[in-house]
Amino acid sequence: MSKKIIFPVLKRFFYPQHLFQVIKLQLGRKKQKRAFDDAQLKLFSKLLPGDFLHYGYFEDTQTKPEDISLNDIYRAQENYGWQIVNLIDDYEQPVLDIGCGMGGLIALMQKKGIKVTALTPDKNQAKHIREKYLGVELLECRFEDMKADDFFSSFGTVITSESLQYLKLDQSLPIIDKILQKNGKWIVCDYFKTGARGGKSGHNWEIFADKLAKYGFEITSERDITPHIMPTIRYVDMLSTKIGLPVKDFVLEKLKVKAPGLYYALQGALPEIDAKIKKNTDKTDPYIFAANKRYMLLVIERK
Repeated sequence: MSKKIIFPVLKRFFYPQHLFQVIKLQLGRKKQKRAFDDAQLKLFSKLLPGDFLHYGYFEDTQTKPEDISLNDIYRAQENYGWQIVNLIDDYEQPVLDIGCGMGGLIALMQKKGIKVTALTPDKNQAKHIREKYLGVELLECRFEDMKADDFFSSFGTVITSESLQYLKLDQSLPIIDKILQKNGKWIVCDYFKTGARGGKSGHNWEIFADKLAKYGFEITSERDITPHIMPTIRYVDMLSTKIGLPVKDFVLEKLKVKAPGLYYALQGALPEIDAKIKKNTDKTDPYIFAANKRYMLLVIERK
């Protein structure tokens, strides 16, 4: 690495006027979050043309990660959507899609002639929904902040597709009870923690079941679809361990030779960087995931 590259970088850390700007940008990073999210959403919309943001559903549970193409991912994501939509048996009544994301389920339900109300607290997702899915009623808020009285007994079906994990059960279950029609159904597709290494995201399965009983709900249909989402987990794990980590090691080796001074300065942070990488790769380790989580497709109704 040449002096022309190193000196301007170091100058931004040690010259007062530049150091002030570094601190200002770092402290103000939350203000930049939405701009980042907007760019992230555009990236997702190009990489995932079906507007889905989930693991997908592979019919062949033994699909090897080396054999998966992007088209396979697209098909698996749409297939996942149909697994949910095909559980809707009342096409006459409106459906509430809680945590609608980029609207993948909305597109499939529209093909069935189902009236959909979408809900998302994310401003950029809301903007995407408004621009692409014209005429769809959109609630831009957290589900817990939804004005349930305004939607009393309004929906024949409520869907939480990989959004239940973000909801507070004691606040959300009474709202679902209020907005569902008398014989309405709540369709859940999400993962639940069953082991000690389940991580922070997702509800504990036993606690969730107890909460359902407490609020007068029962599971009337239950499928463990973990094997069908595992090909995606194995695919992501392959990308991170067989491509991402070797590239990281390659960059550090080049830095060690080309810029030994900068490499020396970074050495103190390398253990923390490696620990952060390990924490994230553990999330997509197929063995850890399968041992500590269950991905469930549920139909829930009132007792």
